[in-house]
Amino acid sequence: MDQSRNPLVTPMEGGGASGAFPRSESMLTNSSEVLIHAEQIRQRYKRLQPKDALDDEKDYKTLVHTLAWERLSAIFKTKFVSDGRCRTGPAGLKEEQARRYFEVYGKNQITPPKKKNKWLKLLEQTFLGIFNILLWGCVAAEVALIALATSGGGAKAPRSMNVTAAGSVDQEAEQAEGEQEADYVTPIILSAVIVMAALLQWHAEQQAEDQMASLQKMQAAQKVPVVRIDKNGQRMDCEVDPVNLVPGDILFLEAGNRIPADVRILYCTDGMEVDNSALTGESMPEPRHTKTEPLSCSPTEARNLAFFGTTVLKGNATCVVHATGDSTFLGKIAQGIKSSRVKSTLEYQIEHFIHIIAVVAIVVGLLSLVANLMSPVKRSPAEVLQNSAAALFAQVPEGLLPTVTISLMIASEQMAKKMVLVRKIDAVETLGCVSVFCSDKTGTLTKGEMTVQDLAVPLPGGPAEGMAVHNREPGSLIFSNKLAQVLSDIALCGILNNGAECKMEDGKEVYSGSPTEVAILNACTQVHGGNSQVRNSKAKPEFDKIFEIPFNSENKWMLTVHGQPSRGRCFSILKGAPDRVLKFCTVSKDGAAMAKIEATMADLMAQARRVLCIAKRDLTGSDIPDGAKFEGTVPSDCNFPMGNFEFVGLYGIEDPPKEGVATAVVKAQKAGVKVVMVTGDHPDTARAIATRINILHGSEDAESDQLQGAEEFSVITGTMLESRVPKADNFTDEEPDELVTWWKKATQHTRVFARVSPIHKQVIVQAYQKYGYKGIGDICAMTGDGVNDAPALKQAEVGVAMGIRGTEVAKDAADIVLQNDNFSSIIDGIEQGRLCSANLRKSIMYTLCSKVPQFAPTLAMVFSVPEALTIAQVLLIDIGTDIWTAIAYAFQPAESKLMARAPRHPKLVKLADWGVGVYSYCYIGVLQALFCWIMFFSLPDMFRIMHEKGSAGPYTHDEKHTIIEGKTVYYWTLVMGQIAAAISTTTERQTLLTYCFPNMALNVAFLFEVILGLVAIYAGFMHGPFDTTSLALDYVSKPVIALVAIVVIEEIRKYIFRQLEEQGMCGWCLDTNPGMDGSSSSEDESQDEYGSDESSMEDSDLGYGGKKPLIC
Repeated sequence: MDQSRNPLVTPMEGGGASGAFPRSESMLTNSSEVLIHAEQIRQRYKRLQPKDALDDEKDYKTLVHTLAWERLSAIFKTKFVSDGRCRTGPAGLKEEQARRYFEVYGKNQITPPKKKNKWLKLLEQTFLGIFNILLWGCVAAEVALIALATSGGGAKAPRSMNVTAAGSVDQEAEQAEGEQEADYVTPIILSAVIVMAALLQWHAEQQAEDQMASLQKMQAAQKVPVVRIDKNGQRMDCEVDPVNLVPGDILFLEAGNRIPADVRILYCTDGMEVDNSALTGESMPEPRHTKTEPLSCSPTEARNLAFFGTTVLKGNATCVVHATGDSTFLGKIAQGIKSSRVKSTLEYQIEHFIHIIAVVAIVVGLLSLVANLMSPVKRSPAEVLQNSAAALFAQVPEGLLPTVTISLMIASEQMAKKMVLVRKIDAVETLGCVSVFCSDKTGTLTKGEMTVQDLAVPLPGGPAEGMAVHNREPGSLIFSNKLAQVLSDIALCGILNNGAECKMEDGKEVYSGSPTEVAILNACTQVHGGNSQVRNSKAKPEFDKIFEIPFNSENKWMLTVHGQPSRGRCFSILKGAPDRVLKFCTVSKDGAAMAKIEATMADLMAQARRVLCIAKRDLTGSDIPDGAKFEGTVPSDCNFPMGNFEFVGLYGIEDPPKEGVATAVVKAQKAGVKVVMVTGDHPDTARAIATRINILHGSEDAESDQLQGAEEFSVITGTMLESRVPKADNFTDEEPDELVTWWKKATQHTRVFARVSPIHKQVIVQAYQKYGYKGIGDICAMTGDGVNDAPALKQAEVGVAMGIRGTEVAKDAADIVLQNDNFSSIIDGIEQGRLCSANLRKSIMYTLCSKVPQFAPTLAMVFSVPEALTIAQVLLIDIGTDIWTAIAYAFQPAESKLMARAPRHPKLVKLADWGVGVYSYCYIGVLQALFCWIMFFSLPDMFRIMHEKGSAGPYTHDEKHTIIEGKTVYYWTLVMGQIAAAISTTTERQTLLTYCFPNMALNVAFLFEVILGLVAIYAGFMHGPFDTTSLALDYVSKPVIALVAIVVIEEIRKYIFRQLEEQGMCGWCLDTNPGMDGSSSSEDESQDEYGSDESSMEDSDLGYGGKKPLIC
C-alpha cells in the first residue's frame, strides 16, 4: 500500500509491541507472518465480544464497558497512563501497531450502499421496465412490418385488388407509398419519446445524487488529536483524519467535538455530557463517567461509552477507540438497512395499467384481424397484418411515459424550491398516496435544541402569595425586555451562574456549552437587554466569579460565588434540580410558599417542561473564608455557608415544536392523513408536545371518546411493544390472533409511540403497512434525522430525512431529504404528489378516449360502411397531436378540493381502474364515435354509397372523392372530440366556469391540434400521405358542434356528481372501497375545533368515513 498516504502506514524501526509482534523492528515482508499477526489481532479483539456473538453479528454486542483498564490495555496492546488522562508521558499505540491494526480493521468509515453505475442506470431506465418493454415491442413490430411490406409482401396479391379501395392503380400505388413513408415516422418518434423520457428521469435523479454528494462534502469531519508512541518510545502528539483511526488509539475530545468512533472513556471532567439524539431520539443531554459498568448493562445504555456520530456537549475527555467503521453502533444500524427498496406504488400501478392495455390491445388487434379478413375489401396478408398491428398499437398510450416523467420532474422542481430534495422521483407520486405519516419528534417536529419557555418568579409579596409565570411573546417567541424589572433577579442569576458562552463568529452570535446552560443564557440575555448589556454586567467587579462547583450527577446542582472579597461583599448562586436546591432555601420551612412553588412546578412539568430552580445568598463578614479561598465540592466540605438561600425562581425548559408544524399537522389531517409521533423520549414529554402540535387533541375530544376502554392505546410505550414484535423480519399471516387484534387497535387509535427503540420504529411502520386501513395496509411515510430512524425510513414507502441535522445513514436510507429540516415542506409535498397522480390519471383518461372512434371504422367495414379513417390518420392523431396534449397534462394546476379528500389508496383505486375504462371507452369514447359517424354520414350520397357499393366498391370518381371527404370529416370531428375530451378531463369535479383554462401548455396543445388538423385538410402535401382533401367551410365548422356538445354533456355530469357527492352518494365512490359507509355530514359539521376531519374519519371502518378518496 502507499506508505506516503498517512502516518499509519509509515514503516518504523524498533519500538514494536512485545510478545505480540516479535518482528516489529522491520516491515513485515513475509505474507504468512502478516496473516499470523492479523489473526492474532482478530483473536484478541474477540475478547471484547460476548461468547454468543457471531463473526457476522448484526446486533451491537460488546463487553468493553464492563472491562477494567488493565484488561483493555492488554487486549489492544496500548499504553494508558495511570490516571487515564494520558496528557503526559508515552501513551497510546506504537506506530507499527497502528499500521498493522489499520491493515486488519481498514478505514474508519461506514461502508456506503452500493450504487449502480450511472450509465448502466440510464440503460436500465431506457430499455427495462414493463412499459418501456411494451413500447419497444411496438417499435420492433412496426419495423418488422415495414420490412415485410417493403420486401414484397404486397406482391402476394395483385395490385388490381386494391383498386376498389382507392381508385385507379396509379392512385393506389401513390397512396401506398405515402402510407409506407408515414409508417417510418411512427417507430422513429416512438423511439425518441422513450429515450427522451428515460433521459429526463435519469437526469433528474442524477442531479439529486450530485446534490447529496455535495452535502456530504460539506459535512467532512475535522482531524482528531491522538497520542501515539514513536519508534524511539517517545510520546508523539498528532492529528489524524478520522478515517485513519484504529482500535486502541487514544484520542482527546472537548465540547463541540463530533465523536469520530466508538470509544471507551478513560477520563472525563465532572459533569461531561453528550448528545445522543442522533442514535436514541432523546433530546436531553446524557451524562458520562469513567466507572466500569456491570454485565447487566447493555452497551447502548453504558455511560462510560461514547458513540460514533454523536457530539460532546459539555466537558472534555480522554478515550480509547474500541470500534471503527462497520463495527460501530452506527455502522451496525447502517449495515442493517442495505436491503433493496421495494417497488414504488407508481411502479405497481403502471404495471397494472400495462396489463390492462395489453389485454385490450390484443383483443382489438384480433378483432381488427378478423374484420380485415371478413371485409369485402381484399387485402394482401402484409396489409392485413399491418392494419391489425396498427389497430393494436393505437391502443398503447405512447404519451404516458413522458407524461409520467415530466409530471414527476415538475413536482420535484416545485418541491426543490421549498428546499425539498427528491432523490427518487417516483417517490413524489407515492407521497400523494400516503395515509399515515410517522414522524420522529426530536429535530423533526421539534427544533432539536433546548429552550427556556417559562420564567417563574414569586409575586411581590413572596412565594406564599403565589408565582407569576412569564412566557415568550407569541409573535416574536422572545422574552420581552419590558419584563426586565420583574425578571431582573432570575435573569442576572442565570447569566452569572452559567457555564455557556456567547461569541461572535462571522458577525453572528454563536452559543457554546451544555444545551441546558445555553438555553438559560439565551433567555436571560433577552430579558437583560442583549449580549452587549450582558458583557457590561459581567465586566463589573461586583459580579466577578471567584469560585465554582460545577454541576455533577451526585449534587445535581451548580454553585458559583461572585463579588469582591476584599470589600467583604460576596454572594453565591445555586442552580439545579428543584428538590436539591429548595432544601437549601429558607422557603422550604414555609408550607404555604412550598405549596405554591410545587403547584407551579407541577403545572410546568405537565407541559413536559424540565424544571430547574435557582436561588441566591449574600455572603458577608465571617461567611467569607480567610483569604477568600473558597473550597468544597459537596455541602459537607464547603468552607462557607450552604443554607438560608433566597428562592429566586424557576426555569421551564423544553425542546419546543418548530414553527409551522402545528399548522402542517392540521393540514395533513384535513387531507385525511394520520400524523403519528414515534419517539424515544418520555411518554409525558411526547404527549405534551403531541397535544400542542395537534396530533392529540386532549381528553375531551371525539377521538378519545372512541377509545371506549382502550385507554392503553392513547400513548403506547416501547415496553408495551416488547412482547408484540414479530418473530420474523416482518409480520406474516401466521401471527397469533391476539397480536393481530392488538395491532389493529393500535394502528387505528394510537397517535403517539414513546420510549421506542430503533427496531420498534421499523416494527411500527410494518404494522401500519400490514394492519392499517382495516387490514388493507396503510401507505406510510416516515420522517427522521437520526441513525435510529434509518431502518424505519427504509421500511416506509416514502422515507424523509432531515438535511441539516440528519446523519448520512438516514439520508442514504431516505427517498426525500428536507434541506432546511422544515417538516411543513413535506406536508406541502403531499399536495404535489396528489396533483402529480391526478394529472397522470387525467392524461390516461384523455389518451384512451380516442381509441373507440379509431377502431370503430375497422369494424364498420364488415357491415359495408366505406372506410372512414385510415391508419395514417390514426397515427397522425396519436403521434402528431395526442402525445403532446397528454404531456401537457403534467403542467395542470390542482383543483380546488384536491386536499379536501382522503388519499387515494393504490391497492383500492388504481391510476387506471374500471372508472377510467368506463369514462374513456364507454362514455367519452362513445360520444366521440357518435358525433364522428353523424358528421361522416352528413355528407351527400354517403348513405347511398354504403347501400349500393358497400365498402368494396368499385366506386366512381365522384364517389371516391365523397369517401375521401368523409374520411377527412371523420378525422376532423375526432380532432374536435379529442379537444373536447382534453377540456373535459382537466377537472374531475370542479366546473370549468370556476376552473377556466389555467394550463398554458395545454392551451398551446389545443391550438397545435387545430393547426395540424387544418394543415392536414388544406395543405396539398398532406393529402396523399394521409388520404385527406380540402373541405368546404360548412364541413369544417359543423364538427365544432361535437366539441361544444361533449363539453356541455360533461359539465352536466359533473354537476350531477357534485350534488350526489354533497349528499354522500357519489355513484362511482359508493362501493369502490370496502368498508366505506358513504355516510357523512357536511364538511363543516365534521370538522373539530382545529378544523380537522380526523374525528369523523375515525368513525368509518377504514378510518376515513367523512372523506371520499380520489376515485372518480
